[in-house]
Amino acid sequence: MKPFHQGKLDVFCAMYAVLNGLKITHGLRTLRARDILHETLLALSTNQEAFRAVLEQRTDYVRLVDGMLRIQSRKLPLRVERPFADAAPSSTPDVETVWNACAHWLGGGPSRAVLLRFLRYMTPDAPALNKHWTTACRLEGRTLHFFDCSHEEAAIYKVDRGGFVTRPEDVRNDCLLCIEPRTLRFLAPKGSGGPF
Repeated sequence: MKPFHQGKLDVFCAMYAVLNGLKITHGLRTLRARDILHETLLALSTNQEAFRAVLEQRTDYVRLVDGMLRIQSRKLPLRVERPFADAAPSSTPDVETVWNACAHWLGGGPSRAVLLRFLRYMTPDAPALNKHWTTACRLEGRTLHFFDCSHEEAAIYKVDRGGFVTRPEDVRNDCLLCIEPRTLRFLAPKGSGGPF
């Protein structure tokens, strides 16, 4: 028998991805992260339909992530780039384009992070088993590492180049992870040079 732990019952991975991104870019400390989480939950609670959509996972959390980043960019010198946010479904960037954009961003200077949402499948013909937001923190060779909020043994903490697709219809038995390009948010301290 295993105890419940945070993240097992709640559905706040998108909020944790933002907080972990801010930890990388601005050294966010625990008490401030807690304040941001509480402020976000209190703001959500004023709109019962939006709050219920978050709790019941009837959202992709993109508006929540963007809202949190917008608020924090007023309080912190935060630079946010959304490289594929406006890509039409018919022109979804391919794996190489996403990989190269992440590599270019993370290699562009210190204190950079990439927020993203992935879909994890057990089989190509079944719905996604897991829809999870995470924070990419570094790229080493052919591996993109995640600074993730999960404590699960089976959680995904990294992905190799070619180990994911960018469209659910491309999921196959040997590649059961789909990174959604439209969810990528590149974070850095404002004023940092580099790409984008």
